[in-house]
Amino acid sequence: MTLLAADGALLRGWSRWWFWAWTSCCWLLLSLPVITAPAATLWLVAQQRRQARGEAALGPGETLRFLARRLLPALRLAGCHLGIACLVLIGLLGPSPGGPYGWLVLVTSVVAGVTWALVAPWSVVMFERTGRTVAALRMAYVLALSRIELALTATVAMLVAAVAGPFLATQVPYAGPLLAIALPAATASFVIMLGDRAAAVHDVVSAGRIGVRFGPFRMRKAP
Repeated sequence: MTLLAADGALLRGWSRWWFWAWTSCCWLLLSLPVITAPAATLWLVAQQRRQARGEAALGPGETLRFLARRLLPALRLAGCHLGIACLVLIGLLGPSPGGPYGWLVLVTSVVAGVTWALVAPWSVVMFERTGRTVAALRMAYVLALSRIELALTATVAMLVAAVAGPFLATQVPYAGPLLAIALPAATASFVIMLGDRAAAVHDVVSAGRIGVRFGPFRMRKAP
């Protein structure tokens, strides 16, 4: 009886899956023009945050205004990530100067690539809160260095989701497509949770300070 109650685990799981499924489908549709994909990703993050806070989801009109307002700022953040990824790939796969300089380029590219992979997921989460590229990247970098195990978990979750999505949709009958539909939003919720946990812990361990200022907002110590 408890399982099938109005607030039981079964109905809560169904409600959560349904929310993830429809926000994932909307995210995919909003990303089809490609140029709107960064803003659509911010919309996906915003929807997960609103659901976690118990707020109503953004409606069609609010979604259009959200995308219009965040389109250009999101493209700037995406451009930064694309530029960093290109530099890392050039350093790893491009022509090597040879000798000690070649090893220097290789080591630098590996370190930059690993750092970028740890920072990238949380930069999107922080950008949704700040709307500023530099502030979001700085916040994500500080949090990734302070809680590297959580940043690594977020990065691995993104990579696993990218591989698991097509596999579930094509290789696992019946339940596979249902899981694949909800995977983007579920992954976003998980990354957001890890980012918020890292931010809270970073604030708590900042000895002798009431709060830590990141960009335009202040995070307070937990009581």
